[in-house]
Amino acid sequence: MMPQPNLAGLAVAVPPFPKTERGYFHLTPRGWERRDTGPFPSDRCETWLYEMEREAPDAKQQVTLARIWRCPNYDPALDKDLYALFGDPVQPSSDRNVTLKCYV
Repeated sequence: MMPQPNLAGLAVAVPPFPKTERGYFHLTPRGWERRDTGPFPSDRCETWLYEMEREAPDAKQQVTLARIWRCPNYDPALDKDLYALFGDPVQPSSDRNVTLKCYV
């Protein structure tokens, strides 16, 4: 019979899963800013709700971005320019799926 290793006192770091995260991204003339509590940037053009879930270490992140606010006197030309410069707040990748929703 093979001897069993003594694991007493051995701490194994196991990351907690599932992981979840929730916050807000704000599109400003400086780019995307992550700010989860107010005050939000006064010059923001849009605000997007960000939700991320990852079920296991080997699972992809499941990210949902939902536009929840748009400046009332928003200029579509500026919006187009900002998206050309800065893209979306979170980019899809090989380990991340991104779903976009627009409520406003």
